[in-house]
Amino acid sequence: MDRLLVFVLSLVAGGLWLQGVVQARERAAPGERPEPRSEIRSVPAQETLSAALARLPPGASVDPATGLLIGVVPPDLPGCTPLTWERLREYAYQPGLEGLPESLRALDGQRVVMIGFLMPVFEWDDIREFHLVGNHWSCCYGVPPGLDSAVHVRLAPEQEGLPSTLKPIRVVGTLRIGEQKESGIVYAIYSIPDAEVVLLDY
Repeated sequence: MDRLLVFVLSLVAGGLWLQGVVQARERAAPGERPEPRSEIRSVPAQETLSAALARLPPGASVDPATGLLIGVVPPDLPGCTPLTWERLREYAYQPGLEGLPESLRALDGQRVVMIGFLMPVFEWDDIREFHLVGNHWSCCYGVPPGLDSAVHVRLAPEQEGLPSTLKPIRVVGTLRIGEQKESGIVYAIYSIPDAEVVLLDY
């Protein structure tokens, strides 16, 4: 139960932290969103989340109603299946994974590549365990990720710990599908227990 409590508190803290970002976003004049850039570049720390998201790859965007990444296609990597958030969200969780489509069940045990955001769970520096999510959210922007919109990630032993970051990240590893529980409560249905992660400097 302690792990679950820490997880819930981290969600609340993350939401409060992002309120300032929302206010900055609301102050921006309509139509000022810059054109997406295809080249890789670093994002200065003082830039807001909305400015960072404006530099997503061409074709990628954020749904203004939900804050979810849409149109993000992971790269083709040898031996990996590109996995999008749209594909995961085809399934609405039911206890026991009832009704899980065979197209998703077939991914269990496959090596996949995903792009998303790091949501800390237990650590705020040198992070080795986190949730990969399709959006950043706060109490008044976006929606909290459900079981269909989060992947529980543990880094491979050789991977260095990660900083807490707003930048998009690329995750490669073996997808596992199954209910993960803490004190009888399901906290994840998708997981990658051997992840290799790269921060993407769009």
